[in-house]
Amino acid sequence: MFNPEARWDRPYLKQKTNSLDEIIRVCAVFDKGKIEPRFFILKNKLYKVRRINYFWQERNGEVALNIFSVETNSGLYQISFNNKNFLWNLDKIIE
Repeated sequence: MFNPEARWDRPYLKQKTNSLDEIIRVCAVFDKGKIEPRFFILKNKLYKVRRINYFWQERNGEVALNIFSVETNSGLYQISFNNKNFLWNLDKIIE
């Protein structure tokens, strides 16, 4: 089911966001063309993904980004996977 509140780039969202651009390490399952992040490490702390709230793809020229809104025990995060350089980024934290 579509949840518009999972997208942090919407002007009507009332939550505070902290925009970041930090490379992180992620353990993910790649299966049948789908990516499913399981946990990520940020500043030597492990964050287990409890739920993927929303997933979308964006293109920036030849670079495809797979972007995830994920929920952990400590909050909501936006992480992205760059299909060209195979790096994961922490994009935003929701407070």
